[in-house]
Amino acid sequence: MRPAATSQRIIGSDTGMLVLSALFVVALHTATNGEYGFHRDELATLDDARFLDWGYVVYPPITPFIARVSLTLFGPSMIGLRFFAALAVGIAMVMTGLMAREIGGSRRAQLVAAWAAVIAGPVLSFGYLFQYVSFDYLWWVLAAWVTIRLLRSEDQRWWLALGAAVGLGMMTKFTMAFLLAGIVGGIVLTRPRSLLNKWLWCGAALSLVIFLPNLIWQFRHDFITLDFLKFIHVRDVGMGLADGFLPAQFWMVTNCVTAPIWIAGLYFLFFKPEGKRYRMIGWMYLIPFAILFIARGKPYYLSPACPMLLAMGAVWGERWLETRSPRPARAVRRVVWNSMILSGIAAAAVVLPLAPARLRLVENRRGNQPQFQ
Repeated sequence: MRPAATSQRIIGSDTGMLVLSALFVVALHTATNGEYGFHRDELATLDDARFLDWGYVVYPPITPFIARVSLTLFGPSMIGLRFFAALAVGIAMVMTGLMAREIGGSRRAQLVAAWAAVIAGPVLSFGYLFQYVSFDYLWWVLAAWVTIRLLRSEDQRWWLALGAAVGLGMMTKFTMAFLLAGIVGGIVLTRPRSLLNKWLWCGAALSLVIFLPNLIWQFRHDFITLDFLKFIHVRDVGMGLADGFLPAQFWMVTNCVTAPIWIAGLYFLFFKPEGKRYRMIGWMYLIPFAILFIARGKPYYLSPACPMLLAMGAVWGERWLETRSPRPARAVRRVVWNSMILSGIAAAAVVLPLAPARLRLVENRRGNQPQFQ
């Protein structure tokens, strides 16, 4: 086969379309994230990157390590640093589409899931700023994809991959513990007997081995991060940053256009017979949701749990449309895509640094809140 034909076949494949979509998102972030200067958190991470250690007061060590890689490759470049955050979001976008494929979704369902995941406001900011939330988001999505692979194939060796994803997540941001609670709760509630074996314990051991250096660091420093997180939580609650957790899941964490898709995902998992096989995914969402709601976490903390539901909802929605007559089905698909495009453009206009820096300076001089953050 000729190289040109091979390239066209690869690009025209389902995976090729997902990768092209992700490359567009990464390119958009890279082209626009050079405005307004470094965020204060980025400067703090760059400073920590100069003195690598197995732990820090604010976070585990992976994010400063990636910043060190950026400094080595690009120097103190804002675009170079933020490229890694954009890349994390792009990879997570592909993984979301692949989740839809694993449960039998067509190319259309895969693209709906992938784009629905990436146009939410928090996810746009994850790709715009270099912060640990960007990589935390990636590990959550990776863990969800691995879980779906595990449930579909019943290949017990996937427990090792899940353990690695959880371990890397714990080395990035401790909110991975909420997903871990969902995984454990999902195992207890769904009891996938054919998967409960030595490989599960091997995966748990691998997760602990990956996280162990930071755990030792915390022990040697009297678990100082717990004191810091407690202070931050009290501050956030006092400032009202944890208010409106439930409504924010519909209009901020996703948006009013994509919210019906993840709701359809929950419906598929808990009320459709074909969703029973993947019901553990539903508990991996509901248990972190319940913990964060009761503990008054910030609404965006649950953002990394949404892609797995969007994948489920996109597949079930496509299957439902296949039972309708062609004309109404085409109309619904047009409405979905047009709505997603409009909401994506609106979210990008609000979140991404598209306005020229000079315009923002004029706005600030008129008394608006500072935007260089």
